[in-house]
Amino acid sequence: MHAVPGPPQPGLSAYNAIAAGYDAQVQGDDWMRRVLHAHYARVFTPGMHVLDVGCGTGIDALALARRGVHVTAIDFSGEMIAQLRAKLSCTPEAVLVEPRVLAIEDLGQLRGEHFDGLISAFAALNTLEGPGGFARDAADLLRPGGRAILHVLNRFSLWEYLGYLARGNSAAAAQVGRLRTREFTIGGHSVRHRLYFARELYESAFAKHFVLRDVYSLGALRPPHTVQRLPVPLVEALEWLDVRCRRWPLLRDAGRFCVLDLQRTPT
Repeated sequence: MHAVPGPPQPGLSAYNAIAAGYDAQVQGDDWMRRVLHAHYARVFTPGMHVLDVGCGTGIDALALARRGVHVTAIDFSGEMIAQLRAKLSCTPEAVLVEPRVLAIEDLGQLRGEHFDGLISAFAALNTLEGPGGFARDAADLLRPGGRAILHVLNRFSLWEYLGYLARGNSAAAAQVGRLRTREFTIGGHSVRHRLYFARELYESAFAKHFVLRDVYSLGALRPPHTVQRLPVPLVEALEWLDVRCRRWPLLRDAGRFCVLDLQRTPT
């Protein structure tokens, strides 16, 4: 393994602070999770063992477990893992989920374990200093042919760009897509996120060990839940289009998030 155990990821206090209310905070993106969960259902079958990297409170881990998939769920936030353990205390899927407090940088501690698949959703990977170490560790942990489905913040967001233009802030609009890092306030703390275009991320970090099976955007057409002035039927129509057009060349790099589906090549 390649990652060397070190200090916790930046933002530990931020994610500990929001753990108790995390599920309520992310409800506005339930539509996006439904797309991801449908993707997981096509790739991972009952009996497989999947590593959930940056699992948070276990929303995705539990969705996999309900389909009979074994999940090792890791997060560097002890409070997030505590929320997951509380959920497991009252669900029959508990036997299929193993929660661990573990930072992404410390994946080397899983040396000797092997997984059929790996998922990481909702920007967990964006908080890393760089994706190279994670890519190498993911390759070591996945069996040949195993799939990694990564859901990361995109560098360009069409809705953010249009929002700046609507407010007459052309200077800020011109910066959308150019910034490689952004500071986001989480739980009262500033947390740096690195932003990527999907194919750039693949070529720079994953191409050596993985084949790119699929790539698409989420949130290019469907507005963020924070945009509340649009009528519900319009939002629903834009969501319908977003899901069906997410692989179109002009939209693939325009979503709030991008998704990479990678397959581990034979060693």
